[in-house]
Amino acid sequence: MQTKFDKISSTFANLTVEVSEADYAPAVDKKLKEYAKTAQVKGFRPGHVPLQYIKNIYGKSVLIDEVIKIASEQVNKAIADNSLKVVGEPLPKEDAYKVDWAAQKDFTFEYEVGFASDFTVDVDTLPAITHYEIEPSDEQTEKSIEDLKTRFGKETEPEEVELGDLVFGKLSQESTEFFFQSGIPTDKVKEASQFIFKGLEKGSKVTFDIQSIFETVKELGFATGKSDEEAAALSGEFVFEVEKITRIQPSELDQEFFDKVLGGAGKATDEADFKKQVKQIIKGNYSREADFLLDFDIDNLLVSNTAIELPTEFLKRWLLDLNEGKATQEDIDREFDAIAKGLKLDLIKTEIAKQHDLKLEYNDVLEEVKEEIRGYFGGQGFEGMEDFIDQMAKKQLAEKKQEDVRKYTDKAFGRKVVNFLKEKVKKDQKTVMVEEFTEIANERFKA
Repeated sequence: MQTKFDKISSTFANLTVEVSEADYAPAVDKKLKEYAKTAQVKGFRPGHVPLQYIKNIYGKSVLIDEVIKIASEQVNKAIADNSLKVVGEPLPKEDAYKVDWAAQKDFTFEYEVGFASDFTVDVDTLPAITHYEIEPSDEQTEKSIEDLKTRFGKETEPEEVELGDLVFGKLSQESTEFFFQSGIPTDKVKEASQFIFKGLEKGSKVTFDIQSIFETVKELGFATGKSDEEAAALSGEFVFEVEKITRIQPSELDQEFFDKVLGGAGKATDEADFKKQVKQIIKGNYSREADFLLDFDIDNLLVSNTAIELPTEFLKRWLLDLNEGKATQEDIDREFDAIAKGLKLDLIKTEIAKQHDLKLEYNDVLEEVKEEIRGYFGGQGFEGMEDFIDQMAKKQLAEKKQEDVRKYTDKAFGRKVVNFLKEKVKKDQKTVMVEEFTEIANERFKA
């Protein structure tokens, strides 16, 4: 076999792969002989089917499989040998597979390959970016104290369900043998369906159309233990049997509450001192929003300070081919800048991870799933909540399809690199009020 790599530019090449009979014949013969040993053909004893008979039936399909396999392996080898940072996938030329499989002995395949230009990333030389510290107002402090009273409230198990309660129990569908130990935050239920749960008692059973309960397929997925795609496919009536009702009774504004919130006895002894310290806690909480903007700014910093070229026309053709029947050329052109930015970021972050030996661990991916589940429960807490979330996340990660796991993995990888960069890049600190920060963030995200 022969492979010819013809580099046309810094981002594009033609690749020719020639596969001769000597390359594929041994593998084809071996596969056909294996078929002959195991084939169940009427009129022949097992293991005694004539090889020629097997060739007549399976010969062409085995030949095609082996030749394409060899060609694909050679394409991958050429990519590795030339250290290409491939974007998209190699595109066979229009008539690449228009061959006469019955008559030809040797085959030639031609591909177009798109890849990123060579580039370097030096984290130490990146310019400084602004990291905002957000100062909350008195009104925001009061609202946060109300939220804290709920978060640190007492867990109770009332007799009847009211809106806002967490309801745990068995969710099942007899016709499909579906069963799941579910938790349903009633404030996530569609307004038109909230009456279904209101007034239920422990041991109560209620039947409902599974698609009538939640606003989003993701919330339905959490309640059923399914992926988004699987949850969307659920249909029909399900039965929910109540096993536990959890309600949080807000705390009183007293010394016990002060100690719980501040994490120690006597850190605040009156309401004024408590509010002052809570304001500092809120500043820490707002740092998540500041960090989100910092993440965004770091991404822009990487792209704007890294000279990297992409094969634009090749990528547009590949995207159109990939989304055949789903997207038009106009759709691709409209979204291309965002797609190109995402590809560049992936390449740059991969290079940074390689340079600094950043390794993705299972717990990094697990944490992404747990964050989604925490969002589903809306920040409500109960005894053993984190253990419950941990078990649920592990179960979902084990049962999700490969493409779903890949999404979490990609997200965790991106987060790991950005967290590393937050420690490495130079930052200018600036304090702003919440309203000013909101304006800054809106303008930045709009750009």
